Amino acid sequence: MFNGPDSISPPLDIPLDTHLQRLRYAELQKIRAFLPPDSRILELGGGNGHQAAVLSAWGHDVSSVDIAPPSSGQVTFFPVRLYDGETLPYDDEAFDVVFSSNVLEHITNLSVILKEIARVIKSNGTVVHILPTSAWRFWTSAAHYPFILKYIFIGPQPYDCEGSKPSLHGVLHERGLGFMMKRALLAGPHGEYPNAFTELYYFSKFRWKRVFQKTGFESIQITTNGLFYTGYCLFPGLSIRIRQYLARVLGSACHIFVLKI
Repeated sequence: MFNGPDSISPPLDIPLDTHLQRLRYAELQKIRAFLPPDSRILELGGGNGHQAAVLSAWGHDVSSVDIAPPSSGQVTFFPVRLYDGETLPYDDEAFDVVFSSNVLEHITNLSVILKEIARVIKSNGTVVHILPTSAWRFWTSAAHYPFILKYIFIGPQPYDCEGSKPSLHGVLHERGLGFMMKRALLAGPHGEYPNAFTELYYFSKFRWKRVFQKTGFESIQITTNGLFYTGYCLFPGLSIRIRQYLARVLGSACHIFVLKI
């Protein structure tokens, strides 16, 4: 069990400087027991390579893919290979583990990707997906209005939140006044779904389990990350211990699905 950010020791020189890095590292620690030693791991949606770097430092042979490169000027931690979002550029049964963290909800052609995962995983391999919960969706929607007030009176807070929100001027320029007013009044969807309300269903354990079953995966274990957080980074300084306590009362932010073919 984690006792707070000060008690988390990342491998080698991999930093835990930001809110998101600390959360993602805590989640990796949660799934570590599901990863056989010295596994060949494929990570989907590698981003800046931070999680892949941790997995590699733990002794795994890691490949990481994403559909887009990191943002200009963003620090990268591990090589992430670009791919077309449909065909994984690897041979059949190439990996012991396929892993994703908060990625599948952003994929429109989900059945295609799941079939590709089934193709590249070994027959006795393990698939691990970390996915947002309905509790995360509910509390992120509830945090929308405090975030808007903070955003208006204080402005964007990039100091501890990777992927901080763009400026009001930037949103107005790119999306127009109508979009900006709509997003101020109503929380938008996080993933590739109609709206924030329907995501209460789409992010449910029941729905994800059905999606995996339809594409031939068996759920070996379903658990949670045991952490409370929202999508708005309102209190980035909360320790991992406090987030664990809050999760017991308010619900965990993510499901963890451990699957086999």
